[in-house]
Amino acid sequence: MGRRLGQFSAYLDQTFRKRDGGFAASKDKLAIIVAGSKTGTGFILRDGNRCWLYTNAHVVDGAAPGEVRATLIGNTTLSLGERQRAQGLDLVRFALAGPMPAFVPERNVPDIGETITILGNSDGRGVVTEIRGHILGVGPQQIEVDAPFVIGNSGSPVLNRAGRVVGVASYLRNCRDNSDWSKKNTRYNGVRRFAIRLNAVRWIASATSN
Repeated sequence: MGRRLGQFSAYLDQTFRKRDGGFAASKDKLAIIVAGSKTGTGFILRDGNRCWLYTNAHVVDGAAPGEVRATLIGNTTLSLGERQRAQGLDLVRFALAGPMPAFVPERNVPDIGETITILGNSDGRGVVTEIRGHILGVGPQQIEVDAPFVIGNSGSPVLNRAGRVVGVASYLRNCRDNSDWSKKNTRYNGVRRFAIRLNAVRWIASATSN
């Protein structure tokens, strides 16, 4: 009986690891961001030999110096250094001191139909959720996804099956237009969701310090 229970326990452990593998492998790289009255998501990414906290610019814009607070899931508050902004894109990043667990970016162009996972602070409730979906469209600076992310997911990493970052969940667009017959019964007559790719981003020092 003990052996059977042990085998069943191992089966359950393996099952839940498969189901929750995306979060299990990423939870020490994710942060809840509070910036004044706004909340969002951040994640740690390695660029060269340095680690940075990435999020959307609109999450932290308008917050007074010292108001941006990033807390890891393990309840560690990050010390945020230099702030950089992506030229022409809704992205910012903060320098972090020392090596730490971090995501790496996907350098290859993603494929339409590719499975993705978004991990972030859905609805700004202060907990990380896992949202799964697929890539619907690919462009030079952004991708479209069907994973139903919402407010609070701004700044969430969009991960491929290898756990690499293919984009940053950034904005929704309401394309509903019942007067346009060409959109009738298509996915283009509704809410569309977009993430910013990290390829060829030009980072510039921000005039705003944390």
